[in-house]
Amino acid sequence: MTTPDDADKPVTVPWYHWLWVGPLAIFLRVWLATLRIRCNVPRFDDSKGATIIVLWHDRLFISALLANRYFSRPVTALISTSKDGSWLVAFYRLMGLRAIRGSSSRRGAAALIALTREVRLGNHAGVTPDGPKGPRREFKLGAIALAKLTGRPFTVMGINYAKSWHLKSWDAFALPWPFSKIEVTLESMDVNPSEESDEDAARRISHRLTALSGK
Repeated sequence: MTTPDDADKPVTVPWYHWLWVGPLAIFLRVWLATLRIRCNVPRFDDSKGATIIVLWHDRLFISALLANRYFSRPVTALISTSKDGSWLVAFYRLMGLRAIRGSSSRRGAAALIALTREVRLGNHAGVTPDGPKGPRREFKLGAIALAKLTGRPFTVMGINYAKSWHLKSWDAFALPWPFSKIEVTLESMDVNPSEESDEDAARRISHRLTALSGK
């Protein structure tokens, strides 16, 4: 019998599915290794503390690679509680990233508390502000709440693919062509609670993130 608590629990990947998740991760690592990535900084300066990394959901494909390559501090990613999210958690684990399960509709408060704890411990938080179900590239206010709770700035991760395929999903999830060029831009942006509303802050950061992320 399913209880309300069971329905709210994140979906997990059965152990026997790891038999093919591992080989898939190896295949993806080889694919990622072919990409020609150019970033505006050789290494992001996170010596002064953790930040809240935001990128659009359709650019998640290379997020683990970028987190490992350009950040010195560990990154904890916020992943949805859905079945699709469970596969992403499995992949992230193989790529050396930790994940917290939650979204605006399920386990939102628990996820916000957990991410706040991670940031205060000095770990970056990775958030897709339009996830997990959209609308596409609509910046939700949960990320703003996290910034206000922790007092830490955002790091906007703009990812622009020169050539890519797009899946027929709600976010038009993008897959870069092997050996294609990718422009990555990492910029710090602050939230100013005394000078702007949460909605205005979300709109300002959203516009910048979209400008740096291509179509």
